[in-house]
Amino acid sequence: MTPPPAVVVSPAPRRTRKTPGFTLIELLVVIAIIAVLVAILLPAVQQAREAARRSQCQNNLKQLALAVHSYTETFGVLPPAYVHQRAATSITGDNHGHWAWSALLLPYVELSGLYNKLNVGGQTPSQALVDSRDEMRKNYGVFRCPSDNGPAFHDTGTSLGYTISLVSGAGDTGLSVTNYVVSNNTKNVRQRRATNGKDGTTGATGPFWMDSSCALRDFVDGSSNTLLIGERAYKSNSILMNAGMLFCVRDYNGLGPSSQDITSPAANQGLMSIAGSVHEGINPVLTAVDTFRSQSYSSRHVGGVHFAFGDGRVAFLSENIQNNMVTNGTDSVLEALAGIEDGVVASEY
Repeated sequence: MTPPPAVVVSPAPRRTRKTPGFTLIELLVVIAIIAVLVAILLPAVQQAREAARRSQCQNNLKQLALAVHSYTETFGVLPPAYVHQRAATSITGDNHGHWAWSALLLPYVELSGLYNKLNVGGQTPSQALVDSRDEMRKNYGVFRCPSDNGPAFHDTGTSLGYTISLVSGAGDTGLSVTNYVVSNNTKNVRQRRATNGKDGTTGATGPFWMDSSCALRDFVDGSSNTLLIGERAYKSNSILMNAGMLFCVRDYNGLGPSSQDITSPAANQGLMSIAGSVHEGINPVLTAVDTFRSQSYSSRHVGGVHFAFGDGRVAFLSENIQNNMVTNGTDSVLEALAGIEDGVVASEY
């Protein structure tokens, strides 16, 4: 008997699953959408960051203004722009340093330890530099605008020369950068008080000058209408403006403290490193390093500069604020704000 033929059962065909994926066109569409989202969100993120930096800058100025008031409560007067004090070992014609307003305020901005270590007033900055070089070249947040990306300390190679010498007069050292300078004048910075409060060519019309002892009662135009401290950028349009120098002012070859009328770049490199003038307005356009325009107020914020006023408040002033650089008298809004006794009260700005 022949066995029946074997039945061969063929396996059912297996279904192959397609792996889902993007086509080239779909991928390009996704990339384009991401690019659009980044283009939309990035400026918003940058604006938010700058808003935070501006807020911190305002807080810094507020803290410095309150420190000035605390100093005033202790001593009865505002701190001077700087104290003309030379060591017995100083030599004639050196680049000696003199303690500035910023050093005098250290105890009032939670830096008492640094104030004591530097022995402010007990020795000169050039003497303090011998043992405290590192401390005098650091970044101190309350004195720096977070929007400014300048270095921690000044370079000895810059043409504006914000450096001081050691006691021996040999070798210059750049000290910490600060973005805040005190208000000195309506015209070029001056060492002594103006003999005519309406004319910046006769001396400093603002509240700070060499060895000044200005009291709040001297703010004849009102403390709320008088500039106290303003910003200065390290660079403007990629051109060196040098901001300010922390701790002290440079006696540039003996010319700084001895010169009333700032007519030479050498003399300017002293007082202008700690004090400002409104003569060239706010955010002046620089095409090259300019000793006189570097006395001005400037910032990395768009459109203007923060100022602390005599009453402690902080306001943002537009770079387009009215200012007259031609005449010697006080005949513009910015000049009126800079003077303490010009008799002109600027109510709208």
